Amino acid sequence: MINPKFYDDKKIGEIYLPRLQAVKEEAVQADVKPSTQDKTKVAALLIDFQIDFCNKLGSLYVPNAENDIANSISFILNNFERITSVYPTLDTHIAYQIFYGLWWLDDKDNYPPPFTIITTKDVEAGKYKPVVNPVWSLDYIRNLETNANKPLCIWPEHTMLGTPGHAIVPALYEICYFHAVSRKSQTSFQVKGDIPDSEMYGVFSPEVKVPKNPRGGINTAFLQILDKHDKIVIMGEAKSHCVLESIRQLVDFFADQSETLAKIYVLEDCMSSVKHPTIDFEAIAQKEFDDFRKKGLNIVKSTDQIL
Repeated sequence: MINPKFYDDKKIGEIYLPRLQAVKEEAVQADVKPSTQDKTKVAALLIDFQIDFCNKLGSLYVPNAENDIANSISFILNNFERITSVYPTLDTHIAYQIFYGLWWLDDKDNYPPPFTIITTKDVEAGKYKPVVNPVWSLDYIRNLETNANKPLCIWPEHTMLGTPGHAIVPALYEICYFHAVSRKSQTSFQVKGDIPDSEMYGVFSPEVKVPKNPRGGINTAFLQILDKHDKIVIMGEAKSHCVLESIRQLVDFFADQSETLAKIYVLEDCMSSVKHPTIDFEAIAQKEFDDFRKKGLNIVKSTDQIL
C-alpha cells in the first residue's frame, strides 16, 4: 500500500481545484516501479466519478457516492503497483439531447420535467412530441423499447460539458494524477454521451446506434485495449445505469470468450444506484449483477485480494 501525504479522505466530498503541483512533486519522489515493468497487466475502469453524480450539490447525485469513491481510492492505493492503466470515463452532455426536456413538448406545449417516462404509445397518441428530428426520435424510442428493453427517461441536465459538474471528483482526480506521474502511466480519459441523438449509458456504445455519427457504433478499439490486460477492475457510478450498461456491453462483446469474462472484476462496494421516485433501480440492477456472476464475472469487494 502507498500513503501519499496529500491525500485526505475528508476532502472526498469537497469541490476544489486539484493540487496538481503538490501531487506531482510527491509523485516524482515516490519509490514505485513504472507500469511498463508489470508482469500482470491490470486495467482500472473508473466509470463516471464526476461531481454531478458524486457530490450532494450535483444535479444527479447518487446517494452513497462519497463512500464509493473512498473505497475506490483505498483500492487503488492498496494495489498501487499492480494497477497498470487507469481509464476514467466522462459522461459528457450538451443542451439539446434526446433525453433532455428541451428535445420534447407535451400536449400543452410544456417541456416535460426530469424523470418523465416517454413511450412509443405516448408519442403516437400525441402526449409528447419531439421538437428536434421528429422522425428519428420516434424510431429511436421504438428501437429503445424493442432492442434495449427500456423506455426513454427524461433526465435532469447533468455533467454538462464545460461545467464543474462534468469534472472528476477532485480527490479522485489527484489520485489518478499521482498514479500517472509516479508509475509513468498516462491516464486515459474516455468521453461518452455527447451524441445528441442517443443515450449512452455504457462507455462502449450508444443505446441505439447512430450511423451518421463516426462514434455512433461500438467502440471496438477501446474494448480491444482492455482485452490486452490480464485483469479488468470496474468501479463507478451509477450501478443501475452507466456501470450496468458498460458491463453488459462488455459481456455482449465477449460473450463467446469465457477467458475474457473471467478476468473482469466488479467492485460492488464501489458503486451505488440512482434513486428514482417510482422505479426501484437498485433491485433491477441487482438481478442483472446476479446474472453477470453466472456468466463468469467476478463480483467482489474492494477489500478482497484479487490482484
